Amino acid sequence: MKIDYTPCFILHRRNFSESSYILEIFSRDYGRINLIAKGAKNSKKHHGINFDIYQKYNVSWYSKSELGTLTGIDIVTTENQFIAEKAITGFYINEIILKLLHKEEPHPELFDMYELTLNKLFANENEKIILRYFEKRLLESLGYGVLLDCDIKTGSSIMPSNQYYYKIDSGPSSEVLSSNESVKISGKTLLDLNNETLSDSVNINEAKKLLGTILRRYIDQPLESRKLYKSYSNIKI
Repeated sequence: MKIDYTPCFILHRRNFSESSYILEIFSRDYGRINLIAKGAKNSKKHHGINFDIYQKYNVSWYSKSELGTLTGIDIVTTENQFIAEKAITGFYINEIILKLLHKEEPHPELFDMYELTLNKLFANENEKIILRYFEKRLLESLGYGVLLDCDIKTGSSIMPSNQYYYKIDSGPSSEVLSSNESVKISGKTLLDLNNETLSDSVNINEAKKLLGTILRRYIDQPLESRKLYKSYSNIKI
């Protein structure tokens, strides 16, 4: 299969030899793809491109197996400059994509959301809110839809003034459930997350707890980005 110049982001880059990289890319039209970039460490071969993450590229490759071969790359955007705290947050986003998306399954709407999320992140918008919306959209793209607007027991609409108990495998209920079965959450948080209108810290933290609990259901290994963030936070303190 030969692909010519399709929009991509590099999610992860690792050394393959003294001159080459293995790239894990997120393509708008082809999903997650692994490529070998031969001679990539020689900047002259690829016109000075450094193969940085958080930048948008147009990429060409051919493949006969799971590992394709890069044949061309042009940079599209260079706006997202490396800032340590933002880069660690971006690393978390990239890591959950790598953990959850299957290879060679296109998710164009999620790709567009990923690009928007990075742009907002590096424009210094509220990263706690940005992350919650991306986590929600990621789960929706994978078919793990997060029910937020309806009580699973009664079928009635969520009321902002009520408290609910969110059962991870089904959704919110006004029926009291034990803490090991559910996440306690306000109706306002459920509706604000559904409408993507989170604003106050209480609702943001509740949304973080809910989505984090759901994601842990599908990611069974500790995230390296979490460890890195804790390490960075300790250094800053």
